[in-house]
Amino acid sequence: MPSLDTVRRMTATKYNGAKTLGQIRKEESDFIAEETWNDDVQSRVCYIYDYKHDNQSTLNVGMTYENTTKTKIDAKFIVSKYGSIDKDQVEYHLQFKPSQPVFFNPGDELYYYETDYRQKYGVSTFPVGLFCDIPDDNGVYHKWLICSKEIANQFVKYYILPCNYHYQWIIKEKEKRIKCQMWGVDRQQLSYDAGTWRDYNFEAGNNVERILLPLNPVTENIYYTDDNENMRIIISARVKHPMVWRVTKVESTKPQGLLSITVKQDMFNPHTDYINLETGEMYADYYDTKIEPVNADATIPSPLSVRSEITASTPDIKVGGSYKLLTVNIYDESGVDITEQYADKDFQWTGFVLDNNFTDKIIWGTRPNFNQVKIKFPNDKSYLDEILKVKCIVDGIESTVSFNIVN
Repeated sequence: MPSLDTVRRMTATKYNGAKTLGQIRKEESDFIAEETWNDDVQSRVCYIYDYKHDNQSTLNVGMTYENTTKTKIDAKFIVSKYGSIDKDQVEYHLQFKPSQPVFFNPGDELYYYETDYRQKYGVSTFPVGLFCDIPDDNGVYHKWLICSKEIANQFVKYYILPCNYHYQWIIKEKEKRIKCQMWGVDRQQLSYDAGTWRDYNFEAGNNVERILLPLNPVTENIYYTDDNENMRIIISARVKHPMVWRVTKVESTKPQGLLSITVKQDMFNPHTDYINLETGEMYADYYDTKIEPVNADATIPSPLSVRSEITASTPDIKVGGSYKLLTVNIYDESGVDITEQYADKDFQWTGFVLDNNFTDKIIWGTRPNFNQVKIKFPNDKSYLDEILKVKCIVDGIESTVSFNIVN
């Protein structure tokens, strides 16, 4: 029999704004799930994060958390079905507490999801596209990728897959060539191809694989075609003649938050492809130009550095509408807000539409505070459905926010 305190809390739940008997039962179930969470053998203490907050980015197993930039989160690891060697790789489930928020406010540890993913990419479903470290039965942590949401009336679950390959590729950025790397999912598709393709005249290899990577500023540069040439990537064991693949399709909305990449097997080219069996470096098209690839460290911001974020009430701005307040906050390497230290600095605001400087056309209002500005979009409907990007630079620290231009 439950205690008097428990009965009182359950009774209070019944009348907490519920309108139907089903809603009352759901709140009761949520309450029971919270109270019994740690008694379930499936419950785990996990860590959730994006690529910028991965302070052990070279590992997919055996991570530690003494001085971590990841966010601690309670979850249940649920095995719903089992795989076999002759079938496609099965997915697993992750479930959070009913009280776990999925939207965040400034000051929350996971607020970066709102600015860096929901606003920037239009990703609507937290936490799709994030990594999650989950301990096994021996307490050893493994890296997983959260891939999609399972809609349910009661307890929402998320499909997850183990991060089983450390991808390495080279991107072009203006005059630079940059070496990038990230953990992802090498998705087995054993039932999708027979290994060969044949028409009336030719027969060729048709070994196809699928890659799943989180969508972020690093992976968004993976291209389908560029100068009529598809990107190539090495996916192989560390052998003298590794397997090379050519990107044939890139999808960024199935689901939102992930990149689904289809690759077809290609030939290893010892004249352009680079492998180092000792360090594990394997880059396709490393020597295809005279420009030496550089490490991404100097180009992609580190989570352990000063950074800034621009926030606004909504991701939309109306043509000829009222003023919208923008606020920029600056954080140190530990995520502590240090904006006040820049009170005497010059905050430079600019705007862009279709990559064209739009600063002079924006109607700039008052600055309620040194780190704030009010803006209004002109009454010009020719820009409807485009994107307005507003940039703020202070003491060399740059941040950008994007708005949908609506009527």
